[in-house]
Amino acid sequence: MDTVIVGNVISFLGASLMVVAGFLKKRDTILTVQCAQFGLMGLANCVLGGFTGAISSLVSIVRNLVSKKRVLGVPLKLAFIALQTALSLGVGARGWIDWLPVASACLYTWMIDARSPVRLKIALILAQVFWVAYDLTILNYVAFCFDIFTIMANLLGILRLRRRKPEQ
Repeated sequence: MDTVIVGNVISFLGASLMVVAGFLKKRDTILTVQCAQFGLMGLANCVLGGFTGAISSLVSIVRNLVSKKRVLGVPLKLAFIALQTALSLGVGARGWIDWLPVASACLYTWMIDARSPVRLKIALILAQVFWVAYDLTILNYVAFCFDIFTIMANLLGILRLRRRKPEQ
């Protein structure tokens, strides 16, 4: 079977878990489902040759597991950002496109504990914009579509939050 098809099927399974996580209410359950999502998305990235995307998924799994047990303070955030960067260098990031998953993961890691839901959603939108370009480049069409849907859903979420709480 063609690797593009296999990668996109795996990506669909991972993206489906991303949707499921959006409906969950308990933080620990969300983080656990996200770990499974990142595992599938990382596998899809490997199949499609997106190795920095796979590294991003791997580091995100570890980050989520750690954040289930403790608060991610600045030292831990910096450690995850350094790990992300070092591993991406190790797999031979070829050009600027390979650094997009790194930038996305670093941005999200830094903002993961934002108290304002609007700020967190803005960070998610920016992080997802990096994935839009990356996923299209590695032919991960399923993830590309879900990236667009995620951006739109977060924009809608911001609009709804702003209508309810004008001070945010």
